[in-house]
Amino acid sequence: MNQQPPTITKISDTDISKIFIFKDIGIILIAVIAQCWWTSFFVSTKVGLLNFLPALVFMGLWYWFTKLSLGIQYSKWYFLLGFLITLRLPITIAPQLEFLSWILYLSIIGLIGYKFFEYFHQRKQLIVLSLTIIIILFNSCTHLFLDSPFTYSFRLLSQLPSNYIAGKDNNLTWECSYEDSSLPVHCDMRHFIPSEKIFTEPTYDASFSVFLNRFFYGYINSLVGIQGHRWFMSISLNIFLWISSCIAIYRIGEIANLDERMRNIAILCCASSWGFVHFVAQPSPHMTAFAFASIILWATLELTHDEFLNHPLLILLIVSGSLVYDIYPLILISSILLFIYKRPILGVLVPLLSIALNVFWKYISLQQILGTLGNIQSLSSPSSNLTYSFQNWTKAILSLDFGRIWQFLSNGFMSYLYGGMIFGAIASTGLLIYLIIQKKDDTNPDDHQLLFTLLFTITACFCTVMLIAMFFVAAQSEIWSPTKFLPRFAFYIYPANTLAIAFLASKFINRWSYLAPILTFIVANSTIIKLASMSAFFEYGLVGLYWQ
Repeated sequence: MNQQPPTITKISDTDISKIFIFKDIGIILIAVIAQCWWTSFFVSTKVGLLNFLPALVFMGLWYWFTKLSLGIQYSKWYFLLGFLITLRLPITIAPQLEFLSWILYLSIIGLIGYKFFEYFHQRKQLIVLSLTIIIILFNSCTHLFLDSPFTYSFRLLSQLPSNYIAGKDNNLTWECSYEDSSLPVHCDMRHFIPSEKIFTEPTYDASFSVFLNRFFYGYINSLVGIQGHRWFMSISLNIFLWISSCIAIYRIGEIANLDERMRNIAILCCASSWGFVHFVAQPSPHMTAFAFASIILWATLELTHDEFLNHPLLILLIVSGSLVYDIYPLILISSILLFIYKRPILGVLVPLLSIALNVFWKYISLQQILGTLGNIQSLSSPSSNLTYSFQNWTKAILSLDFGRIWQFLSNGFMSYLYGGMIFGAIASTGLLIYLIIQKKDDTNPDDHQLLFTLLFTITACFCTVMLIAMFFVAAQSEIWSPTKFLPRFAFYIYPANTLAIAFLASKFINRWSYLAPILTFIVANSTIIKLASMSAFFEYGLVGLYWQ
């Protein structure tokens, strides 16, 4: 009797990854519990428990980044750096150890920066990366303090000269000292300090805050930026995320099969994107949220064709954006793209995980542990704004008030148009038209299938979802703006606009296409020569002079 040899079932890399992911989660949970215990022992139990959720997200991101970026012999040591920074040694042990927190922080940034360097070195594009960083640093350093567009926007609107006095608040022009220092910022920035202090000060009363739900930016800042140095941590983080978002734009162009010149133009244009210039000097989650517009898009596109091993890092990157700010339209765009490219499980998982983490933070971390949700009755709170928009839209529709409906639609469209600096919105619309024409005229569709499908889908999703979002928030915009629309709500469209500008410039003006980033740079810096205020244009759709 012939005996058949035993069947050997080969275990795929995906199966192995699924097995080891439970080990990974276990390591992360042990690290998070250890830092919660440490903080509870040295600070307070309340602060220790409050750190649990953001620490889980932060250490999850750092663990999978080090695991995927480094060899196993190095990844555990670099993960240890991320763990040590969450212990906040200057607060738990002694203030004299603050320098150690900065060393840990710079080591983390250094590793990520090295991976950026390696990526561009392989593509022989280090000159483009260097030029991008130089432009970003210039745009950042020339728009600080009283020269920060968001700081002087109210002064400009009121046509008043600066009346800032170091160490004092001037609510007439909304120029305020940050943390009782001599550093002037927009007065709104005081509202974001609680989202840092709740992680370090057990007796801090955060009940007046309207932004406690936007916690992840405050958590990251609180890891290094202690009393007196919070602004310096925020500006360094803002600049780093600005660079990261531009690199994400470059990678998106590579995934979309754009040629080298298009990718170069895109990253250089991103280095002068107005939303970043507008908010880079402000210690708030606004600029971080803008950066996540391209980071989320990049992570989503990687998920559509990447290996299972990379999924945890990419999913956490997408979801963490909604923990920084109320950028739910971006999460919706991510989910739509995942469904389009046949990743339905991920398309459901991403928004559900985002909702779950936000619900956990609100009803467990804030309500049960901190003991307050903040001032949710304030008109400035996200829930009040969303409720106001929903109620006014519902009222207008049910009463068939077509005049009111038209007002919301027109104001929303104007926000969308100005949010793209007009030329950005025109470029993305023009790109869609161009791709449709090309598709119809293409005798050999296979040659341009990837370029057409992916670039068209990205642009169409961004334009459609963000335009609808602008229509919805038009109702609340009338509270905050004299022109009844706030273009900065629409700045999240910049990844699609930037790709469109790069594509069209390269296609139609060829060797002169690098005029696009040059002109973008000039527009971003028009305030330096006091020619005009892009801030008034960006905030209210107006053009005005810049008063010092």
